[in-house]
Amino acid sequence: MKTPGFWISSHPSPDAVVLSSEEIVRFNERVRQELHLTKDLSQWPAAVPGQALREQLEKQLEDLRARGLVLLDGRKPGASYWSAARQAFNLEVISLEIPRHYGLVVRYADQRFLPVKEGLYVKAHDADFDELQNSALDIGTPVVVLHRSLDGKWFFVESPLSSGWVNAEDVGLAIEEQFNVLGPSPFVVVTVPNADIYLNREMTDFYGFVRMGVRLPLMRFDGDYAEVTVPQRRPDGTAALVPGFMAAADIHEGYLPYTPRQVLTQAFKMLHQPYGWGGMYGAQDCSRFLQEIFATVGIELPRDSKNQSQTGKALTAWSAGAPIDEKLRLLRESAVGGITLLGMKGHIMLYLGTLEGRAYAIHSAWAYRRPRGGRDDTFVVNRVVVSDLTLGEGSRRGSLLERLNAVRIVK
Repeated sequence: MKTPGFWISSHPSPDAVVLSSEEIVRFNERVRQELHLTKDLSQWPAAVPGQALREQLEKQLEDLRARGLVLLDGRKPGASYWSAARQAFNLEVISLEIPRHYGLVVRYADQRFLPVKEGLYVKAHDADFDELQNSALDIGTPVVVLHRSLDGKWFFVESPLSSGWVNAEDVGLAIEEQFNVLGPSPFVVVTVPNADIYLNREMTDFYGFVRMGVRLPLMRFDGDYAEVTVPQRRPDGTAALVPGFMAAADIHEGYLPYTPRQVLTQAFKMLHQPYGWGGMYGAQDCSRFLQEIFATVGIELPRDSKNQSQTGKALTAWSAGAPIDEKLRLLRESAVGGITLLGMKGHIMLYLGTLEGRAYAIHSAWAYRRPRGGRDDTFVVNRVVVSDLTLGEGSRRGSLLERLNAVRIVK
């Protein structure tokens, strides 16, 4: 049950191609152009209105303030905190038109809602859930740099999946020719949870790591290693493209074929990998887990679980209180293991199949609840797990199956 082969062996067509490479291109275009859930930065206009960015940042600040978040020690940030945050946004220098400035991420970078390292939290001492953490960007991620913080230490950037503040030292400013190098040229895609990059052929000069699904331009394979192109940041802040070296076993030339076997195999490579809210600690939350898996076959899923639940072909959507038997019947008769997303408020999973009347999924989970003596106990999972959908049964939140409200096939 905890290996891909278990589920592949019961799959009706594990090696059937779900979408061809041309169909995947069209799938990604629909997500971008019709659903507006991802962005093609190569199509970014030469300039965008500054007023739109100013309004976006002001709304972001007000939304955060309205949530009543606290500092790690439980103190509520006062008026001076929010005044300083607004000053850090440096809104007054935003011009009427913001010219396009390309950038390339040069090291694993946290993407934040405010240009600060310190976090804000729903409750005190909940250090693993920093509400200012929006996402994390891998080496080689293309971005458009839209603005700089008052102290000059942070860039506000747009990536293909999300926008937010990143440490300026984690980005090299790029010219268009450098930016385009990361486009349709020969490339490799990472097929292991984390792959190391080195700056010498002996692979002793460590540069950084990238997560599953990251693609990098390929120069050549040479035995047990591959030479790729990676961005570095020069002292003046501009980007330089330099050779990087990776273990050949960690990557695949081009995308993997989109079959249930490949997706299941990639998913189970992540089994027991740690949970990381918004990419904290170099790890992945529930939506990033799915992004990484599907990126290996060329599918570009959006950033968060809510948006992922809008992609692909809808099998159904349930309102609160829908009968469990109805849900199980639909999963058993219509869901396809390895290519079906199971969505609910705040969480999303990859469907595996049914066994002895129970539906199973693989997902990146922080915790689940179990009732005891009129209250719920929380059991920390903190990793990618295989579970059946009765997990959480009897708790006030309900089981995964009870909470399930969307079933989508990624095709």
